[in-house]
Amino acid sequence: MKKILLILIIGILFANCADKKDKLEATEIIKSDKAKSEKEIEYIDRWNQIELAQTDDEFGEWGGNSDIIVIFSDGEKLYANYSRYLGSYKPPKPPKENEIPKKWYEYKELESRIDSVELNSEQIELIENAILELTELKINSKSYPAHSGIVNTVISRDSSLIIEDYPSKEWKSFQNLKKSITEK
Repeated sequence: MKKILLILIIGILFANCADKKDKLEATEIIKSDKAKSEKEIEYIDRWNQIELAQTDDEFGEWGGNSDIIVIFSDGEKLYANYSRYLGSYKPPKPPKENEIPKKWYEYKELESRIDSVELNSEQIELIENAILELTELKINSKSYPAHSGIVNTVISRDSSLIIEDYPSKEWKSFQNLKKSITEK
């Protein structure tokens, strides 16, 4: 009787393990299908965002026009805000007394702004490519002092990711991303 009970318990355990394995495989298939259909950047969530910025060298040492793309999430989808700020030959104005601090580019004149563009998988791939391309530009450039030039940056809200290349070169993936956001 004990042998039959022991065999029955072992059989139930093996059957239960096999059932869990089938459920696990089904879950993995569903997750991989979802990953193929919906591209996402897990680093960007409700609390963290990434800012991609490019400032040209139109005005020499005072910089130039700045294009800013902020990537953020509502917890489900990714969105982008795009802003273009105009440069000037004049030095930037100092902050007013008791003024709430602004980001460096917000002291420039705002030319255009596009808010909350929902990103598709191609645009998300462009974001990833832009970050990788800027990283490659940075590590493949010699470091030397400069007074003017193109400035390309990627900065996360929590400052755990900062990539700045100055003086930099053309950032093609950023330009492609900007074009895809502004032409909607």
